[in-house]
Amino acid sequence: MRNPFEVNTPEGISAKEVYELFVDVFTDFYQVPEIGHTFLNGPRGSGKSMMFRYMMPDCQKIDKNCSLSELEYFSLYAPIKLTDINYPELDRLKDSSNTFFNEHLLTTYVASKCFNNILQYREDIDCCLEEIERFYNETFLWYVDISGQNIDSYKVKLTSSAEYIEKIVKILDEIFLKCKTYCKKVGLSPAVPLEYNGPLCNYLDFLYPLLMELKKLAFFPADKPIFILVDDAGYLNETQTRILNTWVSYRTSKDISIKISTQLDYKSLKTVTNKTIDSPHDYSQVNIATVYTTSNNNYYKRIERIVSKRIEKYLEKKIDPVDFFPFDADQDKEIEAIKANLKLDYSNPDKAYAGGDAARRYATSEFVKKLKGSRAGSHFNYAGFDNLVDISSGIIRHFLEPATRMFSNHISRNEVKVADINFIPVIIQDTIIKEYSSSFLENEFQKVIEEHGHKGENERLSKADKLYNLIIGLGQMFHRIFVSDRAERIVFSVALNDNPDNELKEIIELAEHYGYLHKSSIGNKQGTGRCRLYILSRTLSPYFKLDPAGFKGYKFMNSSLLKISLTDPARFEREANKTLSNGGEDPQLSLLTELD
Repeated sequence: MRNPFEVNTPEGISAKEVYELFVDVFTDFYQVPEIGHTFLNGPRGSGKSMMFRYMMPDCQKIDKNCSLSELEYFSLYAPIKLTDINYPELDRLKDSSNTFFNEHLLTTYVASKCFNNILQYREDIDCCLEEIERFYNETFLWYVDISGQNIDSYKVKLTSSAEYIEKIVKILDEIFLKCKTYCKKVGLSPAVPLEYNGPLCNYLDFLYPLLMELKKLAFFPADKPIFILVDDAGYLNETQTRILNTWVSYRTSKDISIKISTQLDYKSLKTVTNKTIDSPHDYSQVNIATVYTTSNNNYYKRIERIVSKRIEKYLEKKIDPVDFFPFDADQDKEIEAIKANLKLDYSNPDKAYAGGDAARRYATSEFVKKLKGSRAGSHFNYAGFDNLVDISSGIIRHFLEPATRMFSNHISRNEVKVADINFIPVIIQDTIIKEYSSSFLENEFQKVIEEHGHKGENERLSKADKLYNLIIGLGQMFHRIFVSDRAERIVFSVALNDNPDNELKEIIELAEHYGYLHKSSIGNKQGTGRCRLYILSRTLSPYFKLDPAGFKGYKFMNSSLLKISLTDPARFEREANKTLSNGGEDPQLSLLTELD
């Protein structure tokens, strides 16, 4: 038996296993499997690649219990993360040449991946030998010829459909490598670039018509769209990003829909002609973290089903997730006693809800304050399924990774067999989730330092330094509010009264990309529009000693105040919470009911 919560890359999971483990999220993200170009945005671990994997034909065949030709769409997967198509040498060329070469690289790479995907369905394509032979000779070679590649050596007679598809992939890789070799020579050449004599391919004149002809083959679903799943598109350079946007702008989605996933790091929404692609006319957009942060109930149900499926599959048991990850009963009993007292203290005959409202808002705050004044070693315990779901903060990986460690730790610490495990002890849950929270900020932050740790000329702090300061400033402010006597104590969000300047905006976007902040919006205080709302990841709750659940509020502030945190988080915390020391009411602190 294996660890039921083990996280694997979707590419390495069989279709059967994906089908058995996948929890349908498309009711939340209905645009993704529908006709139309779509951007699917979310931090690492939010489930983008798993969605794409489930949309692949082998999974869809199992789900729909049908053949390839009966599917509602046919997905072709093109991951960008592990590719080698980003050549800075091309920046030395004129803008038009740079664009032509980058589009050729992107087009031939995606085309190669598309045809390579088809090789997975050998049984289905074997019955189409004559069709595929005709497609190879009359369609594919014709488009390769007009791209500028000599096709004389490609005219061969093969004995199976798979051999023809393999030959197509080999040719596409060859004309890709010709351009790649040229790029290397440009980098090594003197001031004047060498002349290029190879083929040049693009989307409209090569990839699109090839896929349109491919759709006519018998094993493809008739009159149904092809979905090109472009995964991790943030790894494209800016020119390639603009090229991909240009493909989106052609509005060919009725036949070829492009689904683009990003880690909130997409470099531009402009085309090669500097025009902006528009939503919803050109594409639809989904932000996973925003949807799950603002719809906590849906996310809870998703995690509940994921955990139930994994326990049943790998442990061969049916155990309620709440029972498998039990809460601290003693702590819960103490908090319930505090709630009972608060209900009495705040009871109001004119407001029947007042006592229960106060109990819900203040119980954990009062408990934590009580712990601070008690014996050394007392601490708030973060065990319990509900707490773990809240701490995962809308990112599925932030639940599964610590759960994996908890399961393994339980086996090694208590010397139990996998088959005998029916729950994870409270002490293990609490220990691991606190370690995970610390690691999320301290260890994971090394990736930010590697990418953004260099300082610019005359700069005292790097972007990584500023991002770290921003997180620390917000976390300390929220903790100060949590242990105060304020009317609203559980706060995770700041709402900006005005737009941030370029420096603050850049750091906030970094925080979003790495999953430390989630972005949303809320009505402004004047009721005349909406303003930006930034929510601290609840994965940091144990790190900053915050309650990940409970009644949520938000704090309005000007962007100039938030900007102080970039360079001086201690001063920011003092300025933001200056009214807390005397128990005065902060007019900028408001209740947020529509988010949570």
